[in-house]
Amino acid sequence: MISGRKIFTTLSPVLDYFVVSARINDSDEVGQFLVHKSREGLSIDETWDSVAMRATGSHDLVLDQVQLDAEDLLTKITPGKKPPQGWLLHIPAVYQGIATAAFEYALNFANTYAPNSLASGTIAQFPTVQQKLGEMKLKLIQNEYLLYGVARDWDQADSEAKFALADALAATKVAVVNNALDIVDLAMRLVGAKSLSANNPLQRYYRDVRAGLHNPPMEDMVLVNLAKSALSKL
Repeated sequence: MISGRKIFTTLSPVLDYFVVSARINDSDEVGQFLVHKSREGLSIDETWDSVAMRATGSHDLVLDQVQLDAEDLLTKITPGKKPPQGWLLHIPAVYQGIATAAFEYALNFANTYAPNSLASGTIAQFPTVQQKLGEMKLKLIQNEYLLYGVARDWDQADSEAKFALADALAATKVAVVNNALDIVDLAMRLVGAKSLSANNPLQRYYRDVRAGLHNPPMEDMVLVNLAKSALSKL
């Protein structure tokens, strides 16, 4: 029997199955349970009213004395000893996608926007515009190599080596999200006031990319853990 509320349940209105973490009574362990949407006592409380990532439908999953079968228990872990999760790379990958869209919009804008003050050509001819485009492209390349490099290392690692990638996985999320924030900001600086229009995609990218700061793992925790990891090797 499982009861509780899982917040930020992404795509909850359309999912068939939910993976829910819950403390196991009379135990120090936490279980991960597979729960089908048809289980009696399961409901969705549509609480999601965020200004960012609205399309994710991250409402609350409510479990009111939901009866599960023994085979619904997927894994058990001891808090504080959770193994690294390679699939969490999907989080920075999402924000890399947002940053790429912002760059492509800014690139096209620069190559086509010709204000009346120009006798010929577009704003793409200006060194200041080219510098912003170059900064964005640099950060996109950094993100791409970090994401794909860590993903490749994970895929090629055995169980022991995967534990050694914990720092790299966490660092990837923080680095990619911060670069993505910078890329969207640079794109908006390049495009100017037009980027604030409600029908301009950049304002949506700006709101959505901010959500990356609040996805796990959190930046302050990652930085402290990286420091502890480095100190432990002295």
